[in-house]
Amino acid sequence: MHRKTHSEKRTEEDLLLWTALRASDRNALGKLFDAYVRDLLTYGYRFCQDMALTKDAVQDVFVDLWAYRETLSPTVEVRFYLYSCLRRTLLKLLKDRQHLSSDWAEAEMTSPAEDSAETQWMESETGDQQQARISNGLQTLSKREYEVVSLKYYTGLKIRQIATLLDLKEQTVANTLQNALLKLRKHLVHLLFLYLLF
Repeated sequence: MHRKTHSEKRTEEDLLLWTALRASDRNALGKLFDAYVRDLLTYGYRFCQDMALTKDAVQDVFVDLWAYRETLSPTVEVRFYLYSCLRRTLLKLLKDRQHLSSDWAEAEMTSPAEDSAETQWMESETGDQQQARISNGLQTLSKREYEVVSLKYYTGLKIRQIATLLDLKEQTVANTLQNALLKLRKHLVHLLFLYLLF
């Protein structure tokens, strides 16, 4: 007998909550919020480096879910749907607030600020040198590479899903991921070399 993985159980639970949400069950909306709020906040912050904006966007996503619950598709991959909604909402908020130009989504984006709050938190809270090296390595990536790596390794989305989310071809996502990992390897090898010198 096949024993269900954690991911399969989560998917089943999500679909049950989704069905209940579409039937106007407020409790289901709350449970979906509780299940995903931390992951969505993490992804949103990685995406825009603005926690206040991210919190607004996550709230907007769940408000919209409730407002349009009767028109929601009955069959969705809930996790992917939520990430997709959050990304669209963030892009709209960023454009509305004129933080970035309107063609930001299509442009090759610059890397996150070196002294970002996230980097400072990771280095001060964990005290883990390996984590700090990885974080510094992430600073060498372009914004697009950083986003693809985050989606692949922090949210667990598949290449196909990332391609759909970013409106790119699967091969482009795979190439971007490969380039990003190559940059990270070079950065870590360089740090190891410097460490061995001193």
